[in-house]
Amino acid sequence: MKLAENIQRRRKAAGWTQEQLAQKCAVSRQAVSKWEAGQSVPSLDKLRQLANSFGISVDELVQDDPEPEETPQTESPSLVELDQVRQTRTRRHGWTAAAIVCLIAAVGILALQIVTYTIVRARGWEYIADWISPLLNLMMVLALTLSGSVLIRTPNWRKRGLGIALVLMAGFGWQLQQAVQQRPTTISFSADGRHQVVIKQDKTTGKTVLCRSRYGLYRREKDTFPYTVERPMKLQWLAEDVCAITYQTLDRSVHQMIATFGDRGDPISYHNMASAIQGEWSLMETNAAGWKIVVDRTGIHLENGTLQEDYAYDDAVPFGTLALALCRDGLPQWTLALSEEGTLNEQDLFIDGSLILCPVAMKPTAPLNFVRTSALPDAGLFQTPDLPEEDETPLVEAMRQTILADPTLSQPLPNGAMKLDTASTDPIWLSLLALRQRDEGYRVNGVDIRVELASVQVLAGTDADQLAEVKTNEWAVSPGNQGAGPSGEAFTMTYKLRLMRTENAVLAALMPSLEEGMSGLEPVELEPEFPTVPELAHYFVSGMYDTTYMYINRRSPAQAMQILLDEAFAQKEVVLSDDGQQALLESTGDQSLWLLYDGIAEDRLHYRFWLVRCEGPDWLHCDGQWQSEGEYTIPIREAEDEVQS
Repeated sequence: MKLAENIQRRRKAAGWTQEQLAQKCAVSRQAVSKWEAGQSVPSLDKLRQLANSFGISVDELVQDDPEPEETPQTESPSLVELDQVRQTRTRRHGWTAAAIVCLIAAVGILALQIVTYTIVRARGWEYIADWISPLLNLMMVLALTLSGSVLIRTPNWRKRGLGIALVLMAGFGWQLQQAVQQRPTTISFSADGRHQVVIKQDKTTGKTVLCRSRYGLYRREKDTFPYTVERPMKLQWLAEDVCAITYQTLDRSVHQMIATFGDRGDPISYHNMASAIQGEWSLMETNAAGWKIVVDRTGIHLENGTLQEDYAYDDAVPFGTLALALCRDGLPQWTLALSEEGTLNEQDLFIDGSLILCPVAMKPTAPLNFVRTSALPDAGLFQTPDLPEEDETPLVEAMRQTILADPTLSQPLPNGAMKLDTASTDPIWLSLLALRQRDEGYRVNGVDIRVELASVQVLAGTDADQLAEVKTNEWAVSPGNQGAGPSGEAFTMTYKLRLMRTENAVLAALMPSLEEGMSGLEPVELEPEFPTVPELAHYFVSGMYDTTYMYINRRSPAQAMQILLDEAFAQKEVVLSDDGQQALLESTGDQSLWLLYDGIAEDRLHYRFWLVRCEGPDWLHCDGQWQSEGEYTIPIREAEDEVQS
């Protein structure tokens, strides 16, 4: 083969154009064209450059190709070799199919995540457990890694992809661990699988929330537990649609939240369970103990051979329309529930079903089933006091309707709403009043609550109707008795407060979710940081504990108050409250100076007292016009006498 043909053949074999070959040899394209056409011959230097470009010697470039040798005839492949080739090809196809499946799975997980975070979360729903999102991310990265190891042919890209995948998996693995340990979710199904209880916890804040579930994958906050859950909860399904959730708090007292689903009558209207069970009920089984439940005008009465307990209707806390918690001194003692086979008749009386009674305790308890043994009462002759209703009307709309119908808020308020007697529009002051009123309603005997506002920020609305986010630092302390010292726990909380102004008062409510709290409001432009609140902006709710059984050398709060008054305010004419925990030091014009018992200090060795000057008769009626003038501490034990300011 001639030189011209050699140049053209090897250029085309290399995939180069004449222009590209000309650049490699530092000549013009026309020169290369003439070489290949045989119109000119390259110089010796250009021959060397051509040979180097093609990766051959000059001799190979200028000589004709040798005649091809006759290739020997090879034998046909054996059946074993053909089978090995077939198996190799099958395995290759199998890995490719698996890689495609993994890729499709990763795309599906990504689509689910996008829908969840752009559409579902915007409507107030989230994954049923906090660990689901990092777990899905882990699965997505793993699926992409497996598919990439098969479909990506370039080794360098494989290594880079594997490195990125390892970093992502480490991050998502850490998120998964934090979600499982710090934000556990308890899920329980009824025996028939139709209903699902979802309880969301946050160990960093102490908040526990009962949630609604949807599609078995998402949840939405419904009711917040009023107390911090200290130990594992006990979930007991009393009926297919009634689940009693029993738990202990910081002071080891037992409380209960009851999840109910559905209704025994018309699902559109509300039915009063206490009114529905009026009459006499006896134990279904052999009633050797003489068990009996009587519901009459005065309340609910439990009897057996050795027990007789009476509960007024104020002590019967309703949960939906299916359950009641019978409470003594604010603590639940018994749970009453309607069995699922019964119904409500036209007079809203529960018939054809059993009444379930179960004691409230952390240990295993067996429910008792009662049947009606008296004739159905005349509904017109028996009327129970109205119990707080769980209206289907959203709380925000119910608050609006209440203000329109009763601007003075003199009538009963919607369940969950609070009246704040103040003319102030300051969200900090309104937050203090609302949270304090809430804690007064949940006061636990023997446990002090001290709440400091960390930040308050208005998220939406105006002074007339607004939503505020309140972050707090809280301290719950049990003073101890029978020789034990004080014990307690500090935690942080975040609340959403809806505040509606009316005539000389404010209607307030804690909102379970941001979406519900924002209803009907326009968001405001937020500052980069939360505004600070005044120093010592806080409140204290006493546990009203008794010091009778505390260790002997311990002072009571009233005794510590008297010591402080004698040593630091001896010149003042003091007016003490009946419990000895509040002292009026000055009252001039519209101002007053108070010394208030402020709970057990964080060191658990001292009582704390707060000196505050108010514009008005006392701290709670100053409309936020107050000024802190310091704190004092007095040792709890009598052996220590110093006063710290």
